[in-house]
Amino acid sequence: MIVHSLKRAPRLVLGSVNKSLVPKITTLREIGVPESSIRFLLRNDPCVLQFKNEKFQKFVKKVVERGLDPMEVVFIHAVRLFAGMSESTWERKMEIFRRWGLSSDEIMLMFRSFPSCTSLSEKNIRSTMDFLVNKMGWKVTKITSVPNCLTYSLERRIIPRFLVVKVLILKGLVKKDVGFGTFLKPAEEFLERFKIKY
Repeated sequence: MIVHSLKRAPRLVLGSVNKSLVPKITTLREIGVPESSIRFLLRNDPCVLQFKNEKFQKFVKKVVERGLDPMEVVFIHAVRLFAGMSESTWERKMEIFRRWGLSSDEIMLMFRSFPSCTSLSEKNIRSTMDFLVNKMGWKVTKITSVPNCLTYSLERRIIPRFLVVKVLILKGLVKKDVGFGTFLKPAEEFLERFKIKY
């Protein structure tokens, strides 16, 4: 595992593993991050471990302050996210969500359940929120309960599915109140229910 990580993050080799890598792993262990999550980080994104120890600890502190559970793998996802995002970028994204009427608590609830919803570009957040709310009529508070929907491609997934369901509604083949989960289903299930069936 360590050898694999060093190959993907060669800068780790520049310093002593005991001085650069071990302190970061110790930091995670001390707050209760399980070994499985640490292995996940080493295997999937060892580049995060190339930061100086003090900076890495700041990333971890930000995640802790936002209430994520160290026992859950989403904690590691959030650490990875903060390693690649400046504080100013984070604040701009938070402001976008606030403009849609979300409170700080609602935004944090969304972030804790799916940190990657804030990894999107500001443009993507705005355009996806606009389509879901203004074109599809979804309530903003409903989106916060399934924040992973923000990461779906508008062009390849959301809009095509919306158009299919819209045509079927106009033809009277399905009810207007199509369930929210319909647009979140895997492609095979969506096709089986709508395109193939009708």
